[in-house]
Amino acid sequence: MGKIEELLVNKGLYDSVDITVDDLDEIEKCLTKDEYAGNTIDCFCVHCATNRVFEYTNSEVHEDTGIMRMSVFDDGNPKVRRPKREEQFRRYLNKRYAMTYRCTRDRQHFIIFDLITTDDKIIKVGQYPSVADLVIPEIAKYKPVLGTQYREFSKAIGLFAHGIGIGSFVYLRRIIENLVFDKYNEVSENLEISNTEFMRLKFDEKIEALKPYLPEVLVANKNIYGIVSKGIHELSEEECREMFPYIKAGIELILDSLLAEKERKSKEKIFEKFVAKKTGELK
Repeated sequence: MGKIEELLVNKGLYDSVDITVDDLDEIEKCLTKDEYAGNTIDCFCVHCATNRVFEYTNSEVHEDTGIMRMSVFDDGNPKVRRPKREEQFRRYLNKRYAMTYRCTRDRQHFIIFDLITTDDKIIKVGQYPSVADLVIPEIAKYKPVLGTQYREFSKAIGLFAHGIGIGSFVYLRRIIENLVFDKYNEVSENLEISNTEFMRLKFDEKIEALKPYLPEVLVANKNIYGIVSKGIHELSEEECREMFPYIKAGIELILDSLLAEKERKSKEKIFEKFVAKKTGELK
């Protein structure tokens, strides 16, 4: 996945990617006005209620973004000769792009992205449907394992979709905390340490103490809690927004493991009940 597609599909509002002349090929593919550019993205379709391929159809380009140009290319100097690729690159800078992608299954289904380019960045300033609209339906499958925490997860995604990084981390941390404390309450009688001793442990030590009962991916990456906490207390909005997709993916991996375990136990019960019933009937 290219950096511009990553910005479109996975990043929230006001996130950005750095660009240089080295990115010209991707920029020409993604920001061109040519509807036959062959540019596609993989994205959730809110109307089809599943993942679809969306195809780029058109782009409205606005020359005046209101951003002061700070070009490093010696604008206005006719004596400066620039390489062809550099000239091509400059044509895409300091503009606003309203881009439309349409679902290849049904052309009436569309996504619109609003981007601004500066001298060295592409910034996402608008999107419809929103990131939350696209992502929240995908996480509905986690309701059975999240319970009341499902609301926390959807709030985190909603905040991120509106460009809020630190606030989204608060909800992500709550999810991690509750997953650990819920498991502790479930298995505390099997542990060799008291409640008082457990509560005195640092959070990564709590995870280690529950190692036999927690998903391997959480145990192997127990520092995730410290990363999220550092984000809340020490990092900037931009840094938190940049990390959000990775933290979200990690939590989904943990939830995938819990969901698989829940489904396995459900199938075990059905199978055991069947075997017991048939054993009695066939005697």
